[in-house]
Amino acid sequence: MPPHSIDGDDAVVSAPNDGAALPVSRWRASLIHLSLVLFAAAVVAQAARIQIVEHGKWQRVAATQQVRDLAVAPPRGAIVDATGSVLVETREQVQLIIEPQNLKPVVRTGADGTKDTVQTRAEVRRGLRALRVPEEWIRRGLDPERKWVELPQRYAPADVERFKGLPGVRTQSLLTRINSTPEGLRGIVGALDREGKPTGGIELELDPFLRGEEGHASVVLDGLGGRFGSPMLDPVEARPGHTVALTINQALQEIAEEALADARQRTGASGGDVLILDPQDGAILALAGVRNGKAALTSTPLAEAYEPGSIMKPFVVARLLDVGRATPDEEINTENGLWRYANRPLTDTHKAERLSVRDVMRFSSNIGTAKLALRFTPREQFEVLRDFGFGSYTGVQYPAESRGALPLPSTWQPVTATRVPIGYGVSATPLQLAAAYAAIANGGELLQPALVREVRDAQGAVVLQHHRRVVRRVIASRTAALMREMLKSVVDSGTATAADLASFDVAGKSGTARRAREGSRGYDIGRYNSSFAGMFPAENPQYVIVARLIDTEGQYYGGIVSGSMVNRILQAALATQDASLDREALARVARPMPVVEPQPRTPAQERIAARDSARRDSLRAPRPPKAEPLPGPARIVVELPLTTDPRVKTAGTGLRAEVAGDLRPIPSVYGLDVRQAARALHAAGFQVRVVQGAEVRTRPAAGEVLRTGSTVQLAMPRP
Repeated sequence: MPPHSIDGDDAVVSAPNDGAALPVSRWRASLIHLSLVLFAAAVVAQAARIQIVEHGKWQRVAATQQVRDLAVAPPRGAIVDATGSVLVETREQVQLIIEPQNLKPVVRTGADGTKDTVQTRAEVRRGLRALRVPEEWIRRGLDPERKWVELPQRYAPADVERFKGLPGVRTQSLLTRINSTPEGLRGIVGALDREGKPTGGIELELDPFLRGEEGHASVVLDGLGGRFGSPMLDPVEARPGHTVALTINQALQEIAEEALADARQRTGASGGDVLILDPQDGAILALAGVRNGKAALTSTPLAEAYEPGSIMKPFVVARLLDVGRATPDEEINTENGLWRYANRPLTDTHKAERLSVRDVMRFSSNIGTAKLALRFTPREQFEVLRDFGFGSYTGVQYPAESRGALPLPSTWQPVTATRVPIGYGVSATPLQLAAAYAAIANGGELLQPALVREVRDAQGAVVLQHHRRVVRRVIASRTAALMREMLKSVVDSGTATAADLASFDVAGKSGTARRAREGSRGYDIGRYNSSFAGMFPAENPQYVIVARLIDTEGQYYGGIVSGSMVNRILQAALATQDASLDREALARVARPMPVVEPQPRTPAQERIAARDSARRDSLRAPRPPKAEPLPGPARIVVELPLTTDPRVKTAGTGLRAEVAGDLRPIPSVYGLDVRQAARALHAAGFQVRVVQGAEVRTRPAAGEVLRTGSTVQLAMPRP
C-alpha cells in the first residue's frame, strides 16, 4: 500500500513510525490563508491612512506632546489726562516664590575671578528685610518644613535683582494695573476684577482698544517635564493695548474736588456734584461726585438724574424768544407772588405785581415762567426740552450714563404744563444740563459731550480722535447772545450774586428744588437740591459749570451755596497756570478795574500800618549778596569783519558767548501752604518739583538768584 492515498477532498497522512493518520481539510487551509492575507492588507491600509491620508493630523498630535504653546498676556493700554499725565497704567511686577528646602549655599565668581560661597538662607533673609517683608512671612519663607511659599507682595523687577541665581528662589512676572487717578475720577475710569476683566467706566467702554492682542511662546518639553526654548519655534509677541487720552484736565479736576469738599464742609451737605464742560467743543474738563462724604462708585454727574428746579427755566423762554412769541421787555403779570392754575397754587420768593421777561429770569419767577410756557402746547414744550437733549442719552463714552426722564405729552396732567418748565416732573443729569447750557454759550448748537480726546496705538499713531460734533441747532445765535445777557443779570444783581467775580462777567441760573420722597409720591420737608449752572466768561464762554449740593444745613438757596462754590472754582482756575483757559481771550473781556483813590489815614491807622509793615519786612526774604564785578582783560583784540551776534565763537577761545537770561530772586514762601507756594513760584517764572521735607520751604533758599525757567525744589511736610 502506498504511503498515502487521496480520496476526493480529504487526504490522509500516515506517519511512518506511529502508524496514525491525520486528516487535512483543503477549505480550512484556504480560509486560514485568506485571513492572513486580509489581515496583512488591513495593516497595509491602516499604515497608508496614517502615513499618507492623516499625516498632518498625527504630526500635529506628536508636536503637542513635545511642544507646549504658552499664552503671553499683552500689557493693557494706559489712560492719561488731557495734558498727558498718566492716570492708569500697566506695570511689570515680580512675585517671589521661595522653596525653603532648596536654600543651599552657592558659589559665585566675582568680577575679578575670585570665588565666594554665598549662604543662601542668610542672603534671602537680608533681601526680604530690605524689601520690608513682614517678619511673619520671612519666617514662613525660611521654614524648612514647607515645600514652597508664595509671598503676597509684588515688587519692581529691579528690587528683586539680588535674588537672581539663588537656589530655592523663583520669580514670577506679573502685569499689574496701577491706578493713580484722583478720587473723583475713579467712577469714570472704572476698574478690573481679579481676573483682569473690566467692571465699568472707560475700562469697560474702551476695552477693545485697551486690552491689546495676546501673543504666544512655544517651548520644548523634555522627558522630565522641563521646558526649554528652541530656535526653530518662532514666538508671536503680544501687542500692547492702545493709550486712551481723556478730555479731563487733572489740575481743574483737583480744583473741582477741593471746591466740592470745601462746600460740603461749610454747608453740611450730604453730597454734591460738579461738572465742567468746554462749550465750544463739548469736552468734559472735570467732574466730581460725592455721596455721604465719600466719592461715589459711579460718576454721579453722568449716572444720577434729579429734578433740577429753576435752572430749567431758560430753555422754554429761549425758544419763545427765538420764535417771536415773547420779547425781552414785555411785562408779565406775576400776581404779587401767588397764582393758582388747575386748582394748584404756584408761588414766588420775589413777590412783584409785574415783571419783564428779563426780570422773570433775573429773579427766577415761577409764575412768570409758567405763564410764558403756557404759550406753548404740551407737545411744543416737550419738543423744546427734547431738542435741548433732555430725556435722551448724550452719547458720551460712559456705559452707565442715565437718560433722565422727560414724560411724553400724552401723559401730562393740566398742571404739568406749569411744572415742567420750572424743573419739576422732569429729571436730568448734570451732564445733560451742562450740554444744554453749552448750546446757549456757543451760539445755539447742541454738542455731543466727550470724555475721550484721542486713542493712540503702541507706535503713537492716532486711531480715534474727538472732533466737535453738532447734534442739532436749538436756537439762533442772536437768541443765544440775548439769553447770555439776561443770565448775566442773574449773577450781577439777581438770585446768584455769590457767583460774581470782580474781574469778569459771569452768566448763569440758580435752582432750588425740593427733593422727592423716596419710595412714594410727594416731597420731603426741609430737603433740597441746591444747584447753579454758570457760564464763564459771559461773553464767549470757555467754561460751563454745573454745581449741585444735596441737603444742605441752614442756607439752601442754590444761588448762594452752589453759586459761591462756582465762584471759588473760577478763582482757583484763574490762579492756576494750566486750567484749559485761553488767557488772551480772557484779557479781551476782562472788566476794567476801578482805581481807588487813597484816603488820608488817621494817626492810629498810621501806627498800625507802620507796625504791620515792620512785621512784613521781618518775613521778607533777604536780598541776594551783591555780585562783585569780574576783572576785565588788560587788552582787547578785535578781528574784522566785526560781528554783533553774541552766539558767534569768540576768537581764539573756542567758546560761545551766550545771551544772559533773565535772573530773578526766588520768592519767599513763608506761611503759605504747598499749593499757594507752588503758584507763587510759577508766577515768578520758575519750574517746581515737590519733595518731602519738615516744613514748606524752597531749595535753594528764598532770595537766591536763578534764571527764569530753572527748577526750584519745594519741600512739603509729610501728611
